[in-house]
This record gives sequence, structure tokens and C-alpha cells, in this order.
Amino acid sequence: MKTYLRIINPLVALVVLLLCLWASMNGDNGFQPLGMLRGGIPTYFLAKGLFCSSALFLMGRILLLMTEKSGK
Repeated sequence: MKTYLRIINPLVALVVLLLCLWASMNGDNGFQPLGMLRGGIPTYFLAKGLFCSSALFLMGRILLLMTEKSGK
């Protein structure tokens, strides 16, 4: 469990962030890096990626601290 929380969980959070950033930059008109700042669906993917990846990372860190405190 500690290996998952230390290594795999941050990697999963990074992959989620990268996938959402990729989805926000790629649209119907091709690759548009500034398209995510104009609003609409690309901005939704940017916000979703930031929220989900930070939530995964923070919850993993909280669980790691809790498991280390309990001594298991």
C-alpha cells in the first residue's frame, strides 16, 4: 500500500493531468495550445485535469500520512 501511495498514485495523478491537458489543447481544428484559455470545452478539460490530479495527489498524501502514523 505504501509503495502505491508513494510511487504509483503521483504517477497516476500526473497521467490524468497530462491527458486532460492534451484533450484541452487538441480540438477539431488541430493543436491549439492557447485554445484552452478562450473558454468552452477546452477550459473545462483544463479545470477538470487540475482538479482531479490535485485531488488524487492530495488524497494519496493524506492516506500515506495516516498509514505511517498508525504504524501499519
